[in-house]
Amino acid sequence: MLIAKSPSMKPVLELIEKAQLSGATVLLRGETGTGKEIVAQTIARGSARRDRPFVPINCAALPDSLLESELFGHVRGSFTGAHRDHPGAFAMAHTGTIFLDEIGETSGAFQARLLRVLQEREVRPLGGIQSTAVDVRVIAATHRHLETEMKAGRFREDLYYRLAVFPIDLPPLRKRPEDIQALADHFIAHYAASEGKDGCALPANSRTLLAVHSWPGNVRELQNQIQRAVALADPGEPLEPRFFSRTLVELASVLADEPLLDRSLREQLDRVEALLIARALDRHQGQKTRTATSLGITREGLYKKMKRLGVG
Repeated sequence: MLIAKSPSMKPVLELIEKAQLSGATVLLRGETGTGKEIVAQTIARGSARRDRPFVPINCAALPDSLLESELFGHVRGSFTGAHRDHPGAFAMAHTGTIFLDEIGETSGAFQARLLRVLQEREVRPLGGIQSTAVDVRVIAATHRHLETEMKAGRFREDLYYRLAVFPIDLPPLRKRPEDIQALADHFIAHYAASEGKDGCALPANSRTLLAVHSWPGNVRELQNQIQRAVALADPGEPLEPRFFSRTLVELASVLADEPLLDRSLREQLDRVEALLIARALDRHQGQKTRTATSLGITREGLYKKMKRLGVG
C-alpha cells in the first residue's frame, strides 16, 4: 500500500499515474528503504497489465550465474544441480511486469546479456539452443547514481538509456515528514492484527520521537521499528519509547532534556540532530571518524552537518 500525502510526494504520484498509463520502461531511483518495490507494484496494478503476473527479482541477492538462471531460465543438465528445466522470471512474467530491483549491483557481463534481452524481447535459457519471445514490461530500481556509475565504467551506457526511459526519483523519508505518522499507524494496524495485539497505539511522546528522527533507513527502518515495538508490547499497551531501538531510546532521552514544543518541525529536527552529534563527539573524545561511523554517516557528511548546525 502506497501511503503518500506529503508535498514532496505529489510530483512522484503524478509520475506514477502517468507511468500506469504508459508501457514505457521505468527506472525508480532513491535511497535504500524508500519503497521502490511498493511503487513498482502500484504502477503494475494500475496499468493495462494489472491482471497479469508481477515478478520481482532482487539483482543484488544472487551472483551472476544464478541471477542469469533466475531471470532467463535454464535447461536440465546445463550446470551442476540443474535437475529440471526452469523457465526463468522473464518467461514467468510474460504479458505482465518484471521488477529488477538493485539493477546497479550487477556486473558488466550480466548487463550485456540483459541489454540483449531488452533489445530483442526474447530470452534463451542457459544451456538452451532456442530463444523464446517475451512480452514484458520492465521496471528497474537502484539506490546508486547510475550516471556516476556509467562514467566510472561500472554501468553500461546503452543499458542505462534503455532503462531510464521513464525515471522516477523517490524522496527519502526525512524529506516527507508529513507521511511518518500515517505510515506508522499503517504498520501498527498490520502488526497488531498479525500478532493479536489489538489496542496498541502511539502515545504523544512516541509520536514526537518518530517525527524528529532522521530515518536513515527510510520507510523500511520505520516498519522495523514499529514491528519491534508491537512485538515487545502487551495487547492494548501504549507503544512507549522504551519499546524502540537503542537509537530511538537515546533520542527520547534528548527530547526529555530539551523541550521542543515551541519550535517548527525543521527546527526540532536540526536541534535534535545537533544534540545527537554533540553527544557522539563527546562519547568518542572528539574523534571525527569514530563519531561519523557511530552515526552511520561519512566523515565528510559529519563535517557538513557540524558546520550547518553550528556544532563544535
